[in-house]
Amino acid sequence: MKWYVLYTRHHHERAVYERLSVKGFQSYLPLAMAWRKSNRGLRKVVTPLFPRHVFVRCYLEMYAHLELISIPGVMRILEDAQGRLRVVPEDEMRLLRRLCDANISLERTGYELQGELVEVVQGRLRGISGVIREETKTTLLVPIHTLQTSVAVEINRAQLMPCVNGGEESRPRPFPMGRQQGDD
Repeated sequence: MKWYVLYTRHHHERAVYERLSVKGFQSYLPLAMAWRKSNRGLRKVVTPLFPRHVFVRCYLEMYAHLELISIPGVMRILEDAQGRLRVVPEDEMRLLRRLCDANISLERTGYELQGELVEVVQGRLRGISGVIREETKTTLLVPIHTLQTSVAVEINRAQLMPCVNGGEESRPRPFPMGRQQGDD
């Protein structure tokens, strides 16, 4: 069985997720906490991390394909540029589940692969790698290659180590904790 991505109608992700479960399909809808303004001020809401996308795991034969696209709210199954259905690797599904289960603030961002590659060595996200972006706060960008997007997580720089490609294995090394004299 493989994981595929369903593209849904606007605001139909939860309904499609429930309909898939009722029909016996294994499905996953990554959710993220977000702050929204309301009449009473800011409030936390749970929203889909990837709007209009629901993941489904199945043997995709002609019958299952027709059954999936006939579910109300499903527009199509995502394809790549060559017209082949996009298959989500198990590693990416585990990564998504781990990010969403960590109970931290997540945000979908652009697909950035350039920058310093780091690995989280402490905390709930230990073992996850990504690219760091430093603006006012340190943000870890975890790429989701299948959807060509990244998930942004605010993180303490002390929890990170750069990944060093040396020979056959890639080992993280400690971050310098600030500029040393003579680093100009």
